[in-house]
Amino acid sequence: MRLKLDNLITKNENGIRLQLYSCIIAYLILQLIDIEEGFGKSLLDKLRYLQSFMCQHISYVHWFQRIVYST
Repeated sequence: MRLKLDNLITKNENGIRLQLYSCIIAYLILQLIDIEEGFGKSLLDKLRYLQSFMCQHISYVHWFQRIVYST
């Protein structure tokens, strides 16, 4: 697969470097995590699981509800 400059978000060298590092870090994180068998084993399944987990646990609305209803 060839990397085309037109498909990147930015065209300056630092932006391209940042995008590549971000992709590599995300790929490594997805390789390292383990999820339950019911969710699947592919990288896309892991990404979907992480997105749903973060949506449920890492939003201001949920934090506020926990603070208000726990006291």
